[in-house]
Formats: sequence, C-alpha cells, structure tokens
Amino acid sequence: MSYVFRAEGIAKAFGDRQVLKNASVWGEGGKITTLMGRNGVGKSTLLRIAVGDLRADQGVVFFEAYVGERPSLARLASKGLFWVPQEQLLSRHYSVRDHLRAVEARFKTGRSQEAVEALGIVGTLDQRVSELSGGERMRVSLALAVARRPTCLVIDEPFARVAPKDQEVLGTALRSLTNEGTAVITSGHDASVLLSVSDSIIWCVAGTTHHLGTPQQALQHDQFVREYLGPGYASSGPRIQA
Repeated sequence: MSYVFRAEGIAKAFGDRQVLKNASVWGEGGKITTLMGRNGVGKSTLLRIAVGDLRADQGVVFFEAYVGERPSLARLASKGLFWVPQEQLLSRHYSVRDHLRAVEARFKTGRSQEAVEALGIVGTLDQRVSELSGGERMRVSLALAVARRPTCLVIDEPFARVAPKDQEVLGTALRSLTNEGTAVITSGHDASVLLSVSDSIIWCVAGTTHHLGTPQQALQHDQFVREYLGPGYASSGPRIQA
C-alpha cells in the first residue's frame, strides 16, 4: 500500500494526562481516510501533530521527501499539504473573496472560480467571515483547498455542526479532490455521514488507533460496533456508497 502521508507512533501528554500513547494516521492518493472516535480521545491532537501544528512527545511524520519527528506546518504546506482545522483557518475580518485572492496569488492554480462553483459560495464572496454560518465557513475553507489542489488535505471534523445540505456539498467536494488524486484525511464522530463518504476507517480509542479497513469492514468489527457505534447499528445504519 502506497501512502502519500503518514504519521506513526505518535504519543502526546498534557501534564499528567496521556492523550495519545501510540497512534498513527495516514492518507492514500485518491482516497478519503477517516479518523473516528468519541470526543476527547485525541483525534484533533493527532491531526494537529501530523501537520506540524503541535509538537509530539514521540513519533515520526512522512510526507513527500520529508521524514522527521518535528514537522513544520509551513514546510509541509510548501510541499503540497493543506490543513483545515475546525475553526482557525479563516480570518474573521476579511471577505471570502479576499481569502480566495490570497490563495490564488500564492499558488497561481487558476481554480478559484471552479472552487466557488463547486462549493456554492458565490453569494458569500463579498461577506466577511464573521458574517457566515458554521456551514458556510466550512464551505469556504474547503473551497480554498479546492483552489489550492493539494497533494494531501487534512481536514478536522468538516461535518460537525453543519446542516445536512452543507454536509452533502462538502462530501461531494471531498470526493472531487480524491478524483484528482488528492489524499484526504478527515475526522469526526458523525458515523452516518463519515461511513458514507469514506474509503478507509481508522478508529481512535484509548490513546491508540486501529485500522478497520473499508466502511463495510468497519461495520463487521464487533468491538467497534459494540463500543462505539452501539448494538444494532450495522443493521440500521447508512447504506454505504460504492
């Protein structure tokens, strides 16, 4: 299996609280890999460490020609990684158009208009980020990624606290990026949506991670269903899209 991006053996403690003991996450070109788990288990911490936004106590990150224990977000971004945290990507006091112009000026991909149409944000272009809803902000964040066309997109909980119509648009945009070869790594705990859009599932639990395989295989994993999804979910859960 060929990975575009890997973070392996990650450990992190905050004071006396050991959040991650030995966790890993990775992305494959043209696929959506999703890190699932309850709130507070360390999903966001693992992703922040992977992209160089937080320093690990131990672990190694691999991306393109980079291999190291202390990655820099700026360095990884220059090599084609795009990081979308839950809240901090956008500047509240600038317009959506300003953000797109900044990405276009830096990377010169000529994809801003395509991104605007794909995410349905034409009506928000002259609004400041502070005026947008949560779903609109995530649409804009993902539009910036589409405009960038990264080698690897790491996006933390894109479906959290957004309306179903926004979830559908976001899922379609993520899939369009994988169709172009981008490795997408995402996270969350909205099982119905995440199992429907993902190609591969990683379960984050008890400070470590377990690769469960495809969503169909995850639904056959007894412990995952019993301890995370809940009894009966496999028979009443979502229809997984091929």
